Amino acid sequence: MGSKNISATDPTRVVIIGTGWIGLAAAKTYLQIRPDISLTIIDEDSSVGGVWSASRVYPGLIADSYAAIFDYSDFEMNVELGLDKWGDLSAAKVHEYLEIYVEKFDLRSRCKLNTKCTRIGRSKSSVNQKTWTIDFETRYTTQGTVKGSLQCDNDIHSPTFEGPVIHSKDIGTRHVQLTSKEINRVTVVGGNKSAVDTVSLCVMAGKEVDWVIRKEGYGSGALLEARTLGIHAGAFKNMRASAVMFPNIFATSGFWYWFFHSGKSKLGTWILNWLLGQISDSAMKEYERNENTMMISPDMKDLFWGNSGISVFHDNAFLDMVADGNLIHVHRASVSKLSKEHAHLSDGQILPCDAAVFATGWKMNQAGIFDPDLLPNLGLPIPAEHQRPHDARHWNELDEISESYVRKLFPKLVHPPPEVVRYDKKHSRSATTTPFRLFRNIVPPNLAARGDRSLIILGLLINTNVPTYAEPGGVAYLENLPFCPATTKTLTDVSEMEKDISLLQAYGNLRYRNPSAQFLDGSDLIQDFTDLLMKDLGLEPERKKRATAGKWWGLGIIGWVKEWFFPYRGIDYRGLVGEYLDSYRNY
Repeated sequence: MGSKNISATDPTRVVIIGTGWIGLAAAKTYLQIRPDISLTIIDEDSSVGGVWSASRVYPGLIADSYAAIFDYSDFEMNVELGLDKWGDLSAAKVHEYLEIYVEKFDLRSRCKLNTKCTRIGRSKSSVNQKTWTIDFETRYTTQGTVKGSLQCDNDIHSPTFEGPVIHSKDIGTRHVQLTSKEINRVTVVGGNKSAVDTVSLCVMAGKEVDWVIRKEGYGSGALLEARTLGIHAGAFKNMRASAVMFPNIFATSGFWYWFFHSGKSKLGTWILNWLLGQISDSAMKEYERNENTMMISPDMKDLFWGNSGISVFHDNAFLDMVADGNLIHVHRASVSKLSKEHAHLSDGQILPCDAAVFATGWKMNQAGIFDPDLLPNLGLPIPAEHQRPHDARHWNELDEISESYVRKLFPKLVHPPPEVVRYDKKHSRSATTTPFRLFRNIVPPNLAARGDRSLIILGLLINTNVPTYAEPGGVAYLENLPFCPATTKTLTDVSEMEKDISLLQAYGNLRYRNPSAQFLDGSDLIQDFTDLLMKDLGLEPERKKRATAGKWWGLGIIGWVKEWFFPYRGIDYRGLVGEYLDSYRNY
């Protein structure tokens, strides 16, 4: 293991932390605009890909998306890998795609793998106040790691437990052990996608599984069929038309906002509630097979108000096995401890256990690598009790104004049904840290107002559309590059940026009702957020309409239909960087 320090005194030296979708898009875009820079990409893992790295994928793991929308604009996955663009997409193929992407755009030599960033500080140089210093450790090993601290039940296993205890992020390197003949019965803890994937892996290997889902917290995530009437759920989700059913802080004007969300149309409100009710009722019917399937149903049955996450199943075999109950036994409890060959549950049950897997997520702690004295000015989370009193008062005042405004915009969010109020009272957790306070979820406002965009944070809006907005997101806030006049003006005014940040946070608090969340989920917002980034760049956001504008068959109704009812894909943004380079000279 080696430990080194980078002092970026050269203004053309750039360090990107992370080789996932966002990091690779940022690197490729940066080099496309400024090929002369010295660029290094750091990642703790032994291969590129982030959550899709070689150490994280395993046989049978399927992405919730599909090749048609899970790719970059300039590198079409289904074409490059010979895949059905609407078919199921294996995790192994996603990793293969990212590896080929790294080779195609000559990023391999710039990647510093098995390398962990341990500290980020500000240079004391009087020559260049926009310089950062980065400490890192290089591990000469093939074992990957994960950013953040793992979440497991406290003090649960004793040294006497004889089987392996695995976190779901390590299954890629330990799936052979988990599915070996020495393992007969596995305890899987967790209720969301990683738990579903783990249970499926074990059952497909013929193992008996005790699936333990805590009564506390938000319960199981919702499982939806990947296809309805032959259409992939992702295709529907990526249509502009599907977004009009959901409130959206980036879309607060026009007919659909007025009709569905303003509260000014009784007919629109009734239709919206009926549609959302039909979607929830249809999803919940999948769980009504027997008691076993009911035990994995979301605690909040109304999908609009639920906040336990949504994933998809790709055929009915999984729910069939849950309903059968021979190999999958569901328990709504917690694991209190592991002993020699048993898992002890909080409800008193003692289960045979040869291996335990915790699919319980991890806590983000990236802010911990920054020098503490920098955090108040960077817009990164800090412990709530460490917030300076005047900062707390300032943000409380802003948030009160923003919440009042959002309540007027979206009256539906102000009056949730009684069962939602009871659900929140039972499950909601108070915030222990401040949230991310970044303009556009990307740039610290205090730095930007001083003309300093030497630090940007990309990827906070996490969902299956990551590649679609990774590229405009990567372009949008590269230092010293121009924006449209309105955004340029905003970036000089801290108060305007803070108002925007507070408004987004207030919306998130009302829409998702999770005070402990540090950032928005973003699933309902991603297309309009991408549009906003495009407008910041001075580019046309309606890409499908633009693509057909010069063709006789693209005029009028056909162009409108394609824009609203065809799923948005990465290739709709092809040529984005070239467009930007051609257009910004006008500003």
